[in-house]
Amino acid sequence: MLDFGKFLLVLYLITVTFLYFAQRKMLYFPPVNSPTVNSSTLNSPTAQQDEIVFHVNEQTIQAWQLNPETSHALLYFGGNAEDVSANIEPFLQLFPHHTVYLINYRGYGASTGAPSEQALTQDALAIYDQLTNDYQTISVMGRSLGSGVAVNLSAVRAIKKMILVTPFDSILNVAQDIYWMFPLSFLLKDKFESWRKVEDINADSLVIIAEQDEVIAPKYGHNLITYFATKPEVNVIIGAGHNNIAEFSAYQLALAEFMQ
Repeated sequence: MLDFGKFLLVLYLITVTFLYFAQRKMLYFPPVNSPTVNSSTLNSPTAQQDEIVFHVNEQTIQAWQLNPETSHALLYFGGNAEDVSANIEPFLQLFPHHTVYLINYRGYGASTGAPSEQALTQDALAIYDQLTNDYQTISVMGRSLGSGVAVNLSAVRAIKKMILVTPFDSILNVAQDIYWMFPLSFLLKDKFESWRKVEDINADSLVIIAEQDEVIAPKYGHNLITYFATKPEVNVIIGAGHNNIAEFSAYQLALAEFMQ
């Protein structure tokens, strides 16, 4: 019969094994009831927004295109459980001089495939490459999980402006503070180590931090800022939390002014 110490060890190893194999289901949370592509809206000559698709690495990536026919593009990569189409109306108002692409990750909405760090970052590069000849400039905005995608893209492509909203230095650091008892540096597949990449970014950058962020503590965003070769503009939205930051007028004003 196992003694109590051996029982705890076995339980620990079972938990570690579960975490390893279930980690992506625990990391990625596609929103429930996300809208699907309506083909009747594609290529509408009058609409300010169209549902479109990108074909990337044998997958279909759903997106919304806002303000078509401008000379400047803004790619938006949203938060973990975010329905990016909820940004259509505010972004039409905030970014009137940019054609905005709200991109659904693999496995989100009508996008096919399964999310992973490699898949999301490679899809972002492929979408950029498909659009690069259509615009004078391309900028990028990433919120929460999307900040890791935006940082990777900005480090290896010519980006005019980069906006990071409630960013982290790495998902590894965020997770390690929560699950301190597990060796996540060895277990975690998708580390999103943005701190390693920001020194290679030449884009004008804005970092927006929610003062009361209960999901990604402000310290992770402040730590990321220290690794920039060229220090970004920083805006802390007083009183804002992780999920309600978009409701603050200071947040909306910061976005509009930075992208003018």
